[in-house]
Amino acid sequence: MLPLLLITRYTLILIPAIASMYLESYASNGTYVFFILLFFWVAELRRTIFKRAVWMLLIEIAFSGWLSYTFDGLLFMIFYSTMLTYLHSFHRHLRISILGVQLIALNLSLQGQSSNSYVLANLLFFILALLLLHMSQVEQNKVDIELLYDQLRRQHYELDEARMQLLDYAKQVENIAQLDERNRISRDIHDDLGHQLIRLKMMMEAGLRILPIQMDKGMEMLTSVRDQLTESMELLRSTVRKLKPDDDSMQSFTLNRLIEGLTKDKSIAIEVDIQGMPYVLYPSLAFILYRNAQEAITNAIRHGGATSVQIQLIYETKQITMSVSNNGRLPAAQTVKGLGMTGMEERSKLIGGQLYVAMDSAFTVTTVLPTFR
Repeated sequence: MLPLLLITRYTLILIPAIASMYLESYASNGTYVFFILLFFWVAELRRTIFKRAVWMLLIEIAFSGWLSYTFDGLLFMIFYSTMLTYLHSFHRHLRISILGVQLIALNLSLQGQSSNSYVLANLLFFILALLLLHMSQVEQNKVDIELLYDQLRRQHYELDEARMQLLDYAKQVENIAQLDERNRISRDIHDDLGHQLIRLKMMMEAGLRILPIQMDKGMEMLTSVRDQLTESMELLRSTVRKLKPDDDSMQSFTLNRLIEGLTKDKSIAIEVDIQGMPYVLYPSLAFILYRNAQEAITNAIRHGGATSVQIQLIYETKQITMSVSNNGRLPAAQTVKGLGMTGMEERSKLIGGQLYVAMDSAFTVTTVLPTFR
């Protein structure tokens, strides 16, 4: 029990007990004091040993009813002391049942007293019960909110971990793909070019031995070696070209390719401002920037009637920021977040980035992505 409730509980026993000694005349004050101390002992047993024992709670309620009925005075107030101990401990249905039992015991203990005592005791009982039930509900709501916050925080950590695992998996897939390609090229060089060079070496050695004896035959073999060396050089060039992707593959999702395509098909001017030192991005980052810029420019043309778009790229150590602004009409606030904008936001958040929308002098969509450098 909280310290404040504990003090209030024993105060609601002590003050009515002392006040009743002055309001009533008892045959034996010693007997009266003994029963009050006995009630204190029962209350202390419930606090320390039988904290959640319903049977002990019912004994305390019965004892308080007997004290109030036997000694009159203000002892009906000790019912309120008992009420403080269980409205925050038991579940809802049990609390309501015990409240009903206590209310019956309270009214039985008031038999023989004035109607004013009935009204006052019941009014205080209901006021205190409602107050304590409200406090209990507030406390439960606080616990639920803390549990929900802990759950959300745990899910946030799990999401971050899953995102990092996804990035790590993407890097591993990229490395495995590169390793497979290198192994394939290595096998091609070993199986084709390597065997061909060994055969040419053997033919050249044979030609050198034959040349002093049979010059025509040796020259024929050396000519064959020369022709096959030409074929081997072509095979080597072809293998080297496979190591470097063609320009179309390298620039599939670059902003330059996007700008070239849009300015060719649409009557729109696009300006690019690059700040910071550019560096090579992961393909996944380049893809997200490409798609977000594509969506922002398409929306500017389709919905805003824009004729000019400004793209700003800021390269920083830990992140890259892309802002796309246009001179088109500003959309209504309720129509900003459509399917396209939702897709841009989901792509950004997938790798831990953020998407911001501003509608000041121009409609601006800003993508911020971590670079994991």
